[in-house]
Amino acid sequence: MKKVKIKLVILGGIKYDINIPGLREWSSDFFQIDNNIEIINALPNSLTEENEKYIYTDAQLKSIIGERSNVDLTVAIINQELEKNYYERSIGNNCYVLSLYETGKIVLENNFKVFHFVIQELYYFAAVYYRSKGKIPVSDDGLTHHDIRRCLFDFNDDKNDIAYSLGRASVCNSCAAEFDRTFVPEGFVHNIEKELKRIKKGMFFRIRDFIRNKPIISLVIAIVLAFLINIASNAVYDWIKSSISTKSANVLGYLSHY
Repeated sequence: MKKVKIKLVILGGIKYDINIPGLREWSSDFFQIDNNIEIINALPNSLTEENEKYIYTDAQLKSIIGERSNVDLTVAIINQELEKNYYERSIGNNCYVLSLYETGKIVLENNFKVFHFVIQELYYFAAVYYRSKGKIPVSDDGLTHHDIRRCLFDFNDDKNDIAYSLGRASVCNSCAAEFDRTFVPEGFVHNIEKELKRIKKGMFFRIRDFIRNKPIISLVIAIVLAFLINIASNAVYDWIKSSISTKSANVLGYLSHY
């Protein structure tokens, strides 16, 4: 199975740290990011206003981004709001636009990095590529489900639901059945779920979450650790005391000959 070659395009200034070097270096059996990440610094103003907010439409974004013929998939990242306030849009020509409007804040408030969110979305885009046999539909709404299953294909109509699956995403049974076994190898779903487990919060936040979710077990572990530390410290103290006594006795024995 060939890797999906992805071209990343940054649209305008990104106010969140998305760790571009980390994106380039991310190792996956499913996709490969082109080293030349394109940055379009000066965006034209959005042409559409809805509810006193300016949004970028699919048509305008398609015009800004253009086409890429030497890659399988183009992914553009933008700060601004998209049509229908979706956080990602398929705009044709195997191109996705991922918006950090509101989503960036949600991700940070749940103690993840925006980098984690971008990586998980890249797995989703690659999975859609495989599921659609390399021809991503203009609208991928039919590929997602509105109920929340911690699945890579959750629709997440409430953007806050992103945090529910971020770092814990899998592929539900019904979505797994949609992959054509003649197009993807055996173990495809298992392997992509294995890679998704690499998306994690920092150690401090994982420990804090464990304590919050399992306070009794955490208390037992703390008591056992305190007991073991006490035993170990006493053993070390006794060893040091014994060593000092032995050395003192040797010194006194040596001096007694004079």
